[in-house]
Amino acid sequence: MRLCYQTVLFDFDGTICDTGEGIMDCVRLALQEMGYPVPPTATLRRFVGPPAEQGYMTYCGMNREQALQAVQHFRCHYNVDGWKKTSIYPGIPELLRDLKQAGATVCVASSKPQNMVERMLPCFHIQQYFDVVSAADNSDRHSDKDTVIRHALALSHAESGTSTVMVGDTHFDAVGADKVGLPFIGAAYGYGGPEDLHADGRKVPLASSPDGLRQYLFHD
Repeated sequence: MRLCYQTVLFDFDGTICDTGEGIMDCVRLALQEMGYPVPPTATLRRFVGPPAEQGYMTYCGMNREQALQAVQHFRCHYNVDGWKKTSIYPGIPELLRDLKQAGATVCVASSKPQNMVERMLPCFHIQQYFDVVSAADNSDRHSDKDTVIRHALALSHAESGTSTVMVGDTHFDAVGADKVGLPFIGAAYGYGGPEDLHADGRKVPLASSPDGLRQYLFHD
């Protein structure tokens, strides 16, 4: 197999792993502990992927101080039990294996805290496929998507442009790639879905499954 891109950056939540159940459960618990109403499931799904602080401010009407407090409540639950409800998307281990065998540099570029990503990768026996893990620090700073993408590029010594691509499931991933000047592939099987990935009139290639990513990552 021949590579379409020499370096491939993957989002984590909703792209490599299905983390939604644990995240949504812990968002509910944090809101209940703070006395806020719990929004419907469709809104809770929007917490999967972007920095948690943004979700509380955007969807729950919190100011920054309140959102940071909510994140602390969330972390107390997620770091103990919530993360254990994660599963890997079928086809992802094989895709990562094939990318590495073809000579790709493979990276995580996630707004999730670094320690949590590094905890989860060995659980699914995929840590050996990643050359770089770029994520938020453990206090949730540096979590903007373009920031973690730039950091991944620096660590992997890759350049923005046509030899590197970002794969993610939300428009936050797409916007981050745009800011850095990378092409983007939408993981429409994740939590954003086609409508979110095509927000603001953006047109990006979409894959309905991890196997569907192959047509964009490998030449015939």
